Amino acid sequence: MRSGDEFADRYVLKEVIGTGRSGDVWLAHDKVVGQDVALKPEQVEGEDETAVRRLLGEPRTMAKFRDHPHVVTLFDVVTMTQDDARTYWFIMEYVPGGGLDKHPPVSPARAARIGAELADALAALHEAGIVHCDVKPANIGLTRRGEAKLLDFGAAYRVGGSETITANGPFSFTPDFAAPELARGNVPRPASDVFCLATTLYALVTGSPPRGGGSAEPGQNPGEDTERLTYWKAEQGVVEMDADAVGPLYPVLTAMLQRDPRQRPDAAEAGRLLAGVAGAPPDSPSGPPTEKTRKNGLRRRPVLAALGAGAALVLGLILAPGDDGDATRSGRESGRGGIADGTPSAAPQALIGDPHTADLCALADTDTLGRFGKAEVDVDYGNFDRCDVLVHTDDKSRIDVSIHLRPGSPPEGSKPTTTVGRIGVTEEEPPEDDECRLLLVPSGSTVDKALVGVRVNEGEGTVVGGSATMCTVADAAARSAAEVLNRGPVPRRDPAYPQASLAWANACELLDNKALSAVPGLKTDVPRVGVANWSCEWSSDVDDLEAEVGFYRDQPKSAEDGESRKLSGYNTVVIPESEDGACTAFVEYRPYSGQNAETSAEMVRLRVGGQRPMDQLCDMTTRLATTAAAKLRAR
Repeated sequence: MRSGDEFADRYVLKEVIGTGRSGDVWLAHDKVVGQDVALKPEQVEGEDETAVRRLLGEPRTMAKFRDHPHVVTLFDVVTMTQDDARTYWFIMEYVPGGGLDKHPPVSPARAARIGAELADALAALHEAGIVHCDVKPANIGLTRRGEAKLLDFGAAYRVGGSETITANGPFSFTPDFAAPELARGNVPRPASDVFCLATTLYALVTGSPPRGGGSAEPGQNPGEDTERLTYWKAEQGVVEMDADAVGPLYPVLTAMLQRDPRQRPDAAEAGRLLAGVAGAPPDSPSGPPTEKTRKNGLRRRPVLAALGAGAALVLGLILAPGDDGDATRSGRESGRGGIADGTPSAAPQALIGDPHTADLCALADTDTLGRFGKAEVDVDYGNFDRCDVLVHTDDKSRIDVSIHLRPGSPPEGSKPTTTVGRIGVTEEEPPEDDECRLLLVPSGSTVDKALVGVRVNEGEGTVVGGSATMCTVADAAARSAAEVLNRGPVPRRDPAYPQASLAWANACELLDNKALSAVPGLKTDVPRVGVANWSCEWSSDVDDLEAEVGFYRDQPKSAEDGESRKLSGYNTVVIPESEDGACTAFVEYRPYSGQNAETSAEMVRLRVGGQRPMDQLCDMTTRLATTAAAKLRAR
């Protein structure tokens, strides 16, 4: 096989990007779909159907998790037969740059983000009864968006079986990263992956695994001696960690590296702890390390131990105080990610966590709001930072309830008007005649950079009662959302947004300074950035001009709504809004089947407002939309 050859009448070979068990792994271009893929060969000699069944265990395992954002996607398996040898070519998602073993060290905060994403993938595997067995930097890749992907299921083990689901032996592991039970030949368990993930994260920060090396005795082969010592350390569960090098990761890694697998947090809990480290503000103890602590192999304060019961003292730093000696177990049983009995832990908690995966609709209680009318959740409206509930008070009138994320901290000097457990409810601003806004503020320390807000306003028709009615509904919605938060972090979306979704994109990157020059006087260096970079706003001192870009979900716009045109192949509708003194453009990016099988669309919403004639405002808006559409096409 050579570069330029066509494989299976569909894939054009580009270059060799690695070596697998059965040959070269190729980067190829899929002519049908128009994307790059990786081609990985696996070979079986003769007619050994048992070997075939075991070999195909890997793609069958991967297929179970093809919708998981942090597991590499398998697209297809193509079979080729030559000289009585069958080669199964796995057609897989191409992850640029290969494994992270080829990348330079990262900061503890970055490693924590990667770890939280991988822990989410491992939790999904474990729930399906599968242990990966070989988590290590070489088996982790990063997408162009920086998302972690778990690679290579060649060593995966089915819990409750007697062998791996693949064809490479009883089970395999890498001694530098393996849990002690794996090195001793014991049956793999989900906790084994948690240990491997911890050693991997340490290596991502320091550049080497936490097992150190050894010096050979005179006359011995250094390579054999080092390998023997590494195996011994793996069997004993010995690790050597530099607390300074990993900084805020140290207590979490200590918990994950317990020699006794029963004392380790499970993958879901480890993910919550890692997300807490990843979400800490830069100027906190959990922020990025100094240049000195980033250096590869730093050993200023090594801690060498076969981690056992003594390390439980460290667990107290990251789990709730008052545990009865098995903090890990009690945290899991409570389902609160280290919050037991509603008491805040000593360390800051992440109640919202990653906004990309937070399920805000889990905070919406239609039973509570149902006493005001017929309540239904609308999951396909507005930006990704919100979930709406429509309350139909009668056949002609409606109240709209929005539960949303708001960036930043609570207003200074604000005092809660209501307290629900450890969540305070305060007014975001004085209520108006047709709406009411509230904020949910945790009483303890959190690492979140956003707050949950509740906005209630009049929808269709006329609602009798004005602001009094709106605030009554808002108070009920806020109380029920606070009760959910008191039970722990916001639940995660299931299923997650698809990879193609704008939820994973950065709206602020769609408009650069050159594009923004279409609107006179914009202060491009001081944008107001929304949660997860899903929106950006700029203001100008010229004619009160303002420009906005953000993501939006709704039923697709049409020529009935405004002027329709094509921009970089995307349907775009430009809508003058004379009453508001603004012009808005909707660039339709991705239609999808929404709630109740209705067609919805993800769109980029661009808006320019100010003291200018409408034709000028729409011209500016269209110019911004043209740039944004071109950037979308290049994604």
